[in-house]
Amino acid sequence: MLFFSCQREKNHWKGIWHTSVEYIPNVESVLEFELRKNLISNEYHGRWETLDLFASGEISKVDIDGVNIHFDLGNGGLFQGKFSAENDSLSGVLYGFSPEGNDTVHFVKVDEWTSRKPALINSQGNVTTKWSYNIPKEMNDGWSVKDLGSGEGTEIISEMFQQVVEERYRGLDAVLISHKGRLVVEEYFYLGEIDKLHTIQSCTKSITSLLIGIAMDQGLIENLSQPVQNFFPGYIDTLATTIWPISIEDALTMSAKLDWKEWEVPYGPKSDLFLMNNSSNMYSYVLNKKPDSQNTFKYNTGLTVLLGGIIENVSGVSVETFAETNLFRDLGIKNYGWYQLNGIVHTGGGLWLRPRDFLKLGQLVLNGGQWQGKQLISKSWINESTSFKLPARESIGYGFQWWTDYISSEHKSYSLVWAEGLGGQFLFLLPDLELAVLFLHHNPNDLDLDHTMAWKELSKYIIPTFSVN
Repeated sequence: MLFFSCQREKNHWKGIWHTSVEYIPNVESVLEFELRKNLISNEYHGRWETLDLFASGEISKVDIDGVNIHFDLGNGGLFQGKFSAENDSLSGVLYGFSPEGNDTVHFVKVDEWTSRKPALINSQGNVTTKWSYNIPKEMNDGWSVKDLGSGEGTEIISEMFQQVVEERYRGLDAVLISHKGRLVVEEYFYLGEIDKLHTIQSCTKSITSLLIGIAMDQGLIENLSQPVQNFFPGYIDTLATTIWPISIEDALTMSAKLDWKEWEVPYGPKSDLFLMNNSSNMYSYVLNKKPDSQNTFKYNTGLTVLLGGIIENVSGVSVETFAETNLFRDLGIKNYGWYQLNGIVHTGGGLWLRPRDFLKLGQLVLNGGQWQGKQLISKSWINESTSFKLPARESIGYGFQWWTDYISSEHKSYSLVWAEGLGGQFLFLLPDLELAVLFLHHNPNDLDLDHTMAWKELSKYIIPTFSVN
């Protein structure tokens, strides 16, 4: 739903144009571009962005002939369209923009970028400048809800949310909190909506770990010392002649000795993540990487993609089907999106979930693999996968695709397990307080977390709120 009104400038190219695209199944994303005119050269130029897909770029080579327009979006993307003065709209085709092919799109002119949307708008469409607490909705989706109550704890968290409506945390989409198994906080800002799917980026890795645990529980995987190569017989011709010294456990802990650069370089032509995502076959790309000497831990999304391939090999079904049958269905997760590249499900970062459903997965882990009295994953796997396996960065540890550490708040220390994804996706679990905290953002460039909720907010506002309740 647009929060702004359409402009009416007949046959005027200048301005912001808006449409929706679906590049990931069940996920509707905003695509916008703006055209500006150079006063000196009299030529048009501009920029575009798909905010929730973390993509943007410059527009160049704008060619206008009457009501027809053609321009370059970069990286092989082109748009060719025609202006309609009748309804101030622009229809045409995007070439080379979607990985699935060309797209027919219909743009309308709007007053402002979606990225400039205020933090919170009330039901009358007015900007909200004063935050007030509301009990989460009862939705018959498996969550029981509880009033946060009043008192000192509520005042602390109110201070945090007041900063949000005052736009201290631009890009924050959702904050959800469960305490002692019940949903007590559910707040949506900017792009967030209760039923809207949100990217979880590399938090997908932690869900992949849960699926490996289910496969272990079902006896589909004998043990974690089995070589990864054994599960890709169809790729035998592409494999290196030397046997990989890489086991399933090595992949789970990202301790495989591979020549892989992901954190070490920016996402681009020198990044193995970029090259894998743009390859014709992600499995082949990773399986052809050469062994390399390295430190114990080395972040490698390709290994998690191979874990997805192992699940498909041992189960005989797609990762999506395996997840839906053995995990999502019992949790009441009916609507989700999972990005695929050339037919391969991206288990390293491609999952989109409703915020309430994502928090269920955190609660499942807090419950030791149990949901509503049913054991979906063995408690032993939950304990094993979320325990410290090896040091990863600074004092932080890594388990089986889960991060581990301790966090201090008000002179006390609490054990912390979490999933983390690009752009400010954080699912924090604090077993000592029976607390699950979900922060979702669209902040891919806020690497210093200047306006992204994470550990600081957890320590300063969230933990004090629930350590007194």
